[in-house]
Amino acid sequence: MRGMHRSISLLVAVGLLMAMLVVSASVPATTTAQEPKYTFYFVSHIGPADPNMKWLTQSIEDASKLFPVKVNYVAPEQFSVEQQVNMLQTAIAAKPDGLIVPITDPAALDAPLREAINAGIPVIASNIADPRPAPEKIPYLTYVGGDEYKTGVQMAERILKEFEPNMPKRVACGIGHVGHVGAEMRCQGLIDTLQPKGVTVEKVALTEEPAKIADTWRSYLQANPDTEAIWIVTMLATPYVYNVTKELGLTDKVKIATVDESPMSVEGILRGYVIATHSQQFYLQGYLPVVWLYIYKEYGYVPPPEEIIGPVIIDKSTAADWKARLVKLFGEQTYNDLAGWGQ
Repeated sequence: MRGMHRSISLLVAVGLLMAMLVVSASVPATTTAQEPKYTFYFVSHIGPADPNMKWLTQSIEDASKLFPVKVNYVAPEQFSVEQQVNMLQTAIAAKPDGLIVPITDPAALDAPLREAINAGIPVIASNIADPRPAPEKIPYLTYVGGDEYKTGVQMAERILKEFEPNMPKRVACGIGHVGHVGAEMRCQGLIDTLQPKGVTVEKVALTEEPAKIADTWRSYLQANPDTEAIWIVTMLATPYVYNVTKELGLTDKVKIATVDESPMSVEGILRGYVIATHSQQFYLQGYLPVVWLYIYKEYGYVPPPEEIIGPVIIDKSTAADWKARLVKLFGEQTYNDLAGWGQ
């Protein structure tokens, strides 16, 4: 089916999109909202426990106001590949006009996504790509998201900047979502950048339970007193790691970096608890796939093979600007609630 559609360059795509937005702006939003022409499913791993879900749900809502589409966003309460696969199979059974799916586990998602594609349902990968080479790679239309490996490289460079002109002795890469292919790629980028410079780098399985996160990090610091930094590649573990570091009196020695443009990460920087985070531009990860599926279904244009929109490193030089964006999205009270640092 893909071969029957016309390919389109990113430059042409931007022009087409702008033209469509102008046309769409002249159509009352109530008309498109009440009369969707296409139904898409966003089958995610980012559920209500993760504040980043708000970026995605807001962006698909905004896209749905401009185009005659309905987008059903579904995700497990907590990270679970098994539940994501089950939700995907349910979505496929509904015979949607398109699917948006983060490829959290290529092996687990391969069969159902190939089944959908073979049935004529277009698929766009968002947030996490399938890192495998062709022909093993799932043949989705495009990937919209950050480069996870490059994120690890750039965060390693930012950590090194914190220690100039010296080098940190040991850096930990803390993984909360075990089996998350994107998290593994982030750590690999960190490792490949730091190890050649003589820095010891080790992955630490922090899990997703607060008590286990604290116990694991406490044990690691006590067993490895030369640790001078940790990059937490799944954001929700950040306060627990900081609290243990503070409890042991190591906040001046052990630098903490985290991920995502969440209130927790940005507020951590502003309070001096965290040195840096990054944005993979979550809003675009919801908005652009919806727009591309609509363009594909309506006009037959095929997006470029991938649209890399991150990483963007955030530190104390830009954190205030990011807070302003987050407050605009969430509201000040919700921002403070999601920050998760207390008073």
